[in-house]
Amino acid sequence: MLFRTKRFWCILLLPISALCMLLAHQSPTLTDRIFSQGVYRVITATYGRIFGYLPFSVSQFLIILFPIIGVIYILVALYRIITKPNLRKKCAVNLIANTACTIGIISIMFTLGAGLNYARPELGELIGLEIRPSSVQELAALTEILVNHANELSTQVERDEYGRMIISADSTTQLSRDARVIFRNAADDFPFLRGFVPHTNPIVYSHFMSRLRITGVYSPFTMEPHVNIHIMDYLIPAIMIHELAHFRGIMREDEANFLGWLIGYRSGHPDFMYSSTMLALAYTSNQLHRASRDAHSRIMGELCQFVWVDFNANRAYWRQFEGPLAEISQAANDAYLRANRQEDGVQSYGRVVDLLLAYFRDKL
Repeated sequence: MLFRTKRFWCILLLPISALCMLLAHQSPTLTDRIFSQGVYRVITATYGRIFGYLPFSVSQFLIILFPIIGVIYILVALYRIITKPNLRKKCAVNLIANTACTIGIISIMFTLGAGLNYARPELGELIGLEIRPSSVQELAALTEILVNHANELSTQVERDEYGRMIISADSTTQLSRDARVIFRNAADDFPFLRGFVPHTNPIVYSHFMSRLRITGVYSPFTMEPHVNIHIMDYLIPAIMIHELAHFRGIMREDEANFLGWLIGYRSGHPDFMYSSTMLALAYTSNQLHRASRDAHSRIMGELCQFVWVDFNANRAYWRQFEGPLAEISQAANDAYLRANRQEDGVQSYGRVVDLLLAYFRDKL
């Protein structure tokens, strides 16, 4: 009987995962205390280390091999069902049971590797920031501060013959080492970031990821953060911090973006400081453009030539990937975020900008 086999217990992992997610969202504070700051740290310190020290990514090869193996298995099972009438019932039961078993294992791995962390308290609460609606004047003032920071930092990074920022590290591996040190140092001020920090692996098929409009990926199944190395250099350092934030259990995209700025800007490393400032400026300037075009035009007119070169190069880069594939990828990502209850907040300028405004208002 199926319920007497190991597969039955694997199938049960799916409803168990759903129940865990339901309970986690009922009490975010308890979820953070027991899971995010407890069980999850043990998982990342043990299971996460298995893949975290490897100089290459396992998950980006599994994501290719697993579907191939799955399709082959289904085709072989269907062939046996069609060609062997005496084994038809047994083969059909095995196909259904093994498929359900696989879904159960995947669901529990996702739940423990990422899902439950979506239920923890919002980042503003963890840091102690007051998130509230802000005026256009406050948004304009924040954008102007970031413009000044970007102008200053743009002269402290290396540039190519076209004036575009280039990474000063000898390799992506060295930049990943720098990101690990920076992230570990940030835990001194933000205890919820403490714990093992892995390498951020370059995506082998980065060019294809650009076609999907994906700049970084965190795999909850192997707990590996990845960065698209085909994009503009000035984006890469902040994205590394963003993906490491996911590894540390900050799963909401807007909150990981905020940490990409906060940790990068506080790092003292010119590449990370400039990259994080440009990330924050992109968000605030877009929101300011919606709120007041006059203020946007005046403040963005203060940008120096180096910053404009980087922004324009980035626009030109992404323009080449416009099309149905990018739209499908965006729709799939939106569906994933909504499935994990990651809706846009009710705040006036979006959660990333609201966090930035709260930080500048409360801390500076």
